[in-house]
Amino acid sequence: MDKLLVTFMAVYETRNFSLAAKQLFISQPSVSVQINQLEKQLGVSLFDRSGHRQVQPTLAAAKLFSTAEQLRRTWEQGYEQLKQSAEQPQIKVVLGFSQTTSVELLPKVIKLLLADLRFQFEIKTMNSESILQAVVDRQVAYGIIEKPIVADYVLQTELPGDQLVLAGHADERLWLLREPGSGVRHYTEAYIHEQGIVPQQTLVVDSNQSIIGLLTNGIGKTLMSEGILPDQVSRQPLSSQYHRHFYLIGLDQQPNAQLADLRNVLSQVILQP
Repeated sequence: MDKLLVTFMAVYETRNFSLAAKQLFISQPSVSVQINQLEKQLGVSLFDRSGHRQVQPTLAAAKLFSTAEQLRRTWEQGYEQLKQSAEQPQIKVVLGFSQTTSVELLPKVIKLLLADLRFQFEIKTMNSESILQAVVDRQVAYGIIEKPIVADYVLQTELPGDQLVLAGHADERLWLLREPGSGVRHYTEAYIHEQGIVPQQTLVVDSNQSIIGLLTNGIGKTLMSEGILPDQVSRQPLSSQYHRHFYLIGLDQQPNAQLADLRNVLSQVILQP
């Protein structure tokens, strides 16, 4: 793609000349010069630079970004097609699993995935929102998350999920909460609000395994997937409202044909009984 357009898209996406420069591995003055050149070529102003840190795109910039995004996708598709025309080794694929799905789904599907010799897989475990961001940033090809999302250029497929329960002793004052962005945190906050509960004490823990360790030792209570709870942890059933789905997410237009096919493979593997 044209160098000026690449620089423009980086500024548009970051709203910051310095951050765009870091992404592109060039100096901030170089970014400013290139944006000025593009504005002179087009005869329009692309950014309002009156802010101290962030710049705001103009209406002309929004229109240009839409066109540039289409050009980037076309370029990436052509690039991938050229790469595929030559004999290629295994395609490296990063998959993102949330902490719950990494325990409930990953062991069930990994053998079938590894049998597909087109790919060399790497698994990353993150919370749902981190996986979404990694998909958008093209750091993860596909992710399995625990709550529905709405995001530009991202397609989600609903999958069978799990049943949440209230884990721990009911008379415990301490609520164990996953970090913001976690799927379980989303449902826990909904439950607390629905029940009109005002927690007397909370503790944020960013790991299901750590929470299970606390629950096993009689510390705290929380919402958790029944499927990953040890038998010795007490629990109370919740309504079907807390039977949730998992979601397969990925870019809605995948230029690599084999990676596009991988979405179907993942869906079929996960849906197998």
